[in-house]
Amino acid sequence: MKKTESNKLALVLGATSDIGREIAIELGYKNFDLILTGQNQELLSQIQSDLVQTTKGNIKIQTCLLDITKTESLNSFVFALDPLPDFVFCCIGYYKDQNMARLKPEEFTKTVQINFIGIAIVLNLLTSRMEEIRSGKIVVISSVAGIRGRQLNYIYGSAKAGLTAYLSGLRNLLYKQNIHITTVLLGPVYTKMSAGHKLMPWITLQPKLAAKKIVQAGLKGKDEVYIHWAWKYIMTAIRMIPEGIFKRLPPF
Repeated sequence: MKKTESNKLALVLGATSDIGREIAIELGYKNFDLILTGQNQELLSQIQSDLVQTTKGNIKIQTCLLDITKTESLNSFVFALDPLPDFVFCCIGYYKDQNMARLKPEEFTKTVQINFIGIAIVLNLLTSRMEEIRSGKIVVISSVAGIRGRQLNYIYGSAKAGLTAYLSGLRNLLYKQNIHITTVLLGPVYTKMSAGHKLMPWITLQPKLAAKKIVQAGLKGKDEVYIHWAWKYIMTAIRMIPEGIFKRLPPF
């Protein structure tokens, strides 16, 4: 895909998610050319069509089917990127019933594969290419659930904890290569993934606002950022609870 001469190019991994779609729209408003990935071509085409209308054709948009669990396809996808994107926004995530993930090995594997392993593999491939040109910015949505394991979501949280630690190491590794990694510690957002969960409105964001804040953090080159200010203080307090007390707490 050739970039528009005056535009930056952004790759949005997981563009068919609620937040991914809003991030694509926000980037389109900012005149980024876009490569959008997802597993549903109909949704990708609809997002592309909407963006063409709202941006009046001032940006180039390419769509690509990509399944993060099919690791054998990730190498060919990354090495087909020409040119490399200036920015990568990774919005991939998966969360289902915790008990199902505990009792069914295939669900456990899917949770860890999507939320950590697949993302890490594709970022390894992307950053190895970015090192060749010593340039690139990557913004990845992790979660406050990875800061301390809680009984309600400890399997999902453990995958996100692994992702956050991985991103910290990657940021350290690539700093001198002029490649920047932004970790987004996201709290709850009103999306399809959170449907059916009891969410507290005062600490839960709408997808559009979350996307706007994520894009701002990425463009400013933040290292690790809480998208909702309250979660920084909530998680600081949760981390300070002694384990002897923490293990006795009811679900929260």
